[in-house]
Amino acid sequence: MKNKKRMLRLFLTILVIMFFLKSSYAQPNIPEEGIPANIPLEVKEQIKRLYSKNPAERATAATRLGEIGTQAAPAVPFLIGILGDGYPIVLHAGNKISGTTSPSKEAAIALGKIGKPAVEALGASLKDKDSDIRATAALILGEIKDNRAVVPLIDALKDKDSHVRENAAEALGDIRDARSIGPLSVVLKDKKSNVQQAAFEALNNVIGGLKDSNEIEPLIAALKDNERIVRQMAVETMRGIKDVRVVKPLISALKDEDSDVRKNSAEALGDIKEVSAVEPLITTLKDRDSDVRKNAAEALKKIGSPTVEPLILALKDEDISIRATAASILGDIKDNRAVVPLIDALKDVESNVRRNSAESLGELKDAQAVKPLVAALKDKDIHVRDTAAEALKKIGSPTVEPLILALKDEDISIRATAASILGDIKDNRAVVPLIDALKDDSWLLRFEAARALGKIKDTRAVEPLRDAQNDKDSYVRDVATRALEQITGK
Repeated sequence: MKNKKRMLRLFLTILVIMFFLKSSYAQPNIPEEGIPANIPLEVKEQIKRLYSKNPAERATAATRLGEIGTQAAPAVPFLIGILGDGYPIVLHAGNKISGTTSPSKEAAIALGKIGKPAVEALGASLKDKDSDIRATAALILGEIKDNRAVVPLIDALKDKDSHVRENAAEALGDIRDARSIGPLSVVLKDKKSNVQQAAFEALNNVIGGLKDSNEIEPLIAALKDNERIVRQMAVETMRGIKDVRVVKPLISALKDEDSDVRKNSAEALGDIKEVSAVEPLITTLKDRDSDVRKNAAEALKKIGSPTVEPLILALKDEDISIRATAASILGDIKDNRAVVPLIDALKDVESNVRRNSAESLGELKDAQAVKPLVAALKDKDIHVRDTAAEALKKIGSPTVEPLILALKDEDISIRATAASILGDIKDNRAVVPLIDALKDDSWLLRFEAARALGKIKDTRAVEPLRDAQNDKDSYVRDVATRALEQITGK
């Protein structure tokens, strides 16, 4: 695809030449007597044919020199001399027209095939007075991919002709030399959109190519570039390197003015899993951008165990968002050092902190958290109460005895929630206490107790549930009937 694109661009260059009627007879700008004597005979003969008045012969000679390859190096200056020769030549396949070419197009292709021996002469051609020759020379240098062309191509990024600038940018992207990063970033502001696009794609190639090398310094320098797109590309590349040398620059980039740079820097630090990034990432949890905060949290999760102590300290931070996020991350890391601090955080003044702490305690599944979570069922915030109930379900068996005691709590919401959780845990120790709860004064507890017994499916509950079918409350009667069906299958 890349080669097809390059050939298309080369063909379009020739069409431009034709458009401006550069179809007159053209010769190499070196006198014919200047052909070196001590070169291979066939090369000499083909160079002589470049002076022919027949455009087809000139084109054929250029084609043949390309086929000879590097041994045709003495022909380079002569081929460059006809890069402005756009005389159109119609190609035939049998009786049908198959396309068009010109001496210029064939010379360009030949120079690409000759390769490295043509670099210096092509570099000099970037200063030619003819813009079409400059544009074609830039394309060929990109195809050859020789680092000697970098400096001349960088200079060509300032050419007055936008087509030359575009081709120079594309060629630098093909060569992938880190020296071109700064100059290409400047061209991102070119007044021509096609030049901007070529510079963008070239930077992507150059910066992305650094991933497969040990060139860390150019990446670090790119992370300080004035153009945010360049900084974004640098960070994206650093994500794939996982080299400790990029840690400090990435930490600095957490304060970048561009949110995408900050976001990707946080993600990169998580991939590298460097402990020194923990504190800066915790600070980033208060970033004004939600995506940056999210990536910082994910990075801390990836780093894992080394973040636990700093995150425990963060549970006391004056910033609510820091406390809440720290509580959430500790649950994902699942380190039991966090159990007691999270229990303390269940008393935080901020409901989000309490809710996240309850959820994390459910993830940790430590029996120490059961009584504090049962107490949290009385929290003034419904979301905290619901989360505490879910956490108790996750902890499972260790919660059964405390929940049985909670069936006698003076607060009806606690009694009803305890019954509901016991039904989800499905532990037979709860059967008798739940049967007793069918006689409670509150219809809500009787309702939840009947439903829980249906989930546990213990036959001891059959007769009590039949009695509950006569309950004075219709909701209780209905749920008792459904519970019996669950137990008996009838």
